Amino acid sequence: MHLIFQHTVSALCYSIMEKRGDSSSLSSVFPNNEVVNFVLQQYQNMPDFLQLPIVILTLAFDGWGLLQGGQLFHQLPPSTRWRQIQRWRNSPIGLCRDLIRFYESLTIFGWYSSTDKKAIEGYDELLS
Repeated sequence: MHLIFQHTVSALCYSIMEKRGDSSSLSSVFPNNEVVNFVLQQYQNMPDFLQLPIVILTLAFDGWGLLQGGQLFHQLPPSTRWRQIQRWRNSPIGLCRDLIRFYESLTIFGWYSSTDKKAIEGYDELLS
């Protein structure tokens, strides 16, 4: 179950970065794995009583892909993944919207933190 959770978080992050990210701010290395690790680390840093609801909602989101595309979310092609994210973002159910907002916020924050760190490291190398 934990591995499926990680795959789903990874697929969410990749999908969000693909659609929401500013590729002009990236250096030559796309920080995708760093961002996924950042999001997973934030999950690990959450209090125990919040971790279980996040896992349950994330696995429900993953399973929703079976209804929409015949496969779990993390196994769907990128375009189908994005449609599912959009459906949950616009859902009348607040928990669905909040889950997507949670992952979008962490992914975008992790992305820009990572790219800023790379830019600073690159600048430091130029100075030395």
